Amino acid sequence: MVASNNDPETKARAYYFQGLALFEMGLYYSSFVAFSNLLSMGEGVGKEVVEKAIKNAVSIGDRLYMVGRVGKALEKFPASNVPAPVLAHYHYAVGVAKLEAGMHEQSVENFKAVNPESPFFPKSLLYLGIASSKAKNYPEAGYYFDKVMELTRGRKDQYQLQELGRLNFARTAYSAGDIERAIELYSQFLANSPHWTTVLLEASWPLMRVSDTTVSLGNLHTLLSPFYREDLVGEAYVLRSTILFSLCKYEEMRQTLALFFQVYDPVLRDMQKEEATLGSPDSFFRAFSTDKGVNRAFQSFAKRDPGIAAQLKVIETLRQEKDNVAALGRVEIGRKMMQTLEQTERSLQIEIGAILQKMHRRKLAELKEQREQANYLKVEIVTGEKELIEAQRGLPAKRIVDVETTVAPGYNYWPFNGEFWEDELGTFVYTSESSCVN
Repeated sequence: MVASNNDPETKARAYYFQGLALFEMGLYYSSFVAFSNLLSMGEGVGKEVVEKAIKNAVSIGDRLYMVGRVGKALEKFPASNVPAPVLAHYHYAVGVAKLEAGMHEQSVENFKAVNPESPFFPKSLLYLGIASSKAKNYPEAGYYFDKVMELTRGRKDQYQLQELGRLNFARTAYSAGDIERAIELYSQFLANSPHWTTVLLEASWPLMRVSDTTVSLGNLHTLLSPFYREDLVGEAYVLRSTILFSLCKYEEMRQTLALFFQVYDPVLRDMQKEEATLGSPDSFFRAFSTDKGVNRAFQSFAKRDPGIAAQLKVIETLRQEKDNVAALGRVEIGRKMMQTLEQTERSLQIEIGAILQKMHRRKLAELKEQREQANYLKVEIVTGEKELIEAQRGLPAKRIVDVETTVAPGYNYWPFNGEFWEDELGTFVYTSESSCVN
């Protein structure tokens, strides 16, 4: 057996060849464990074996969203002792490990050491951008995110990274006060983006800042549709009411706020109960994975999270691998591999549960705050109507805005009467004149 061998060099080679054999069998996580075991031995192992193990462990770990685990093992190796061909692998993995440990500033040095020829260079730039954003160095963050977009443009295998880079770039531009640039970046997203719902909401803020109510209210109209009503988008109701307040559209404000309370008061009550009954990460994972014990709005929101989705795919991979390991029979190595797979799956479930618990706590706090804002806006309606009445001796008559519409030959103009068309979501434009008295 590999573990019982006392000669470090022989043991390292045994782990290496075991990793290769398992990889060829399609047992990727078990292969990852073998390479990681080799690296956990620390210094004193031949550089040739270490080089190959680092390359394989980091590559497999990155695909399994476990590269941080390799990074922890690699921290035993001083960078000066790492073979030059895999220095980029080393720095990327150690950087991720530090980032996961909350050591954002320390991780920067590692990510900057990843060379442009490395396949991990675009991801390293993304992490550098995130670290710069946390430090509120927005010009530097924008540079990194722009570089990510440039390097991944047109590459189907890098689509997810491209979208993440664009989303973070848009957020950075908005945080830096570059409103026009933020609007431009948000407008580049398509409806098939995994971040589409997030983009519709976030883009409405800079649009509101430049008084572009036609597009911002159009975006929010999509989010208030039945298709997203149970996706924890309460902020959209509050933002729409705020924009309508600036237009003195008090009756529409009243309707929007009434719909907010109708939709989200039951969700708020459910989330408060869940906070009391689901007291552990394990409970949250079981409730989420079985669709029982957690409300549908939070369930929908959590399923949209790319990190949660990725971790669930890893669990599915582990379960498939367990089925394949079972085919090895009851030999000792098969039993040990099965035990490792089960322990890892259990560990991942707890990790996902802990993330879900934090997300649930955060969204509950946000929903409470949104409810307070909605109540405040209800008071503002009364104040606004009073000022309108005093200014012109009565509320203004309702005005219908005529929109001149030109359509190509063979097309018909279909006026909007409150309906929602699924294939038109995200393209609505809201046309309205302000009802405020100058």
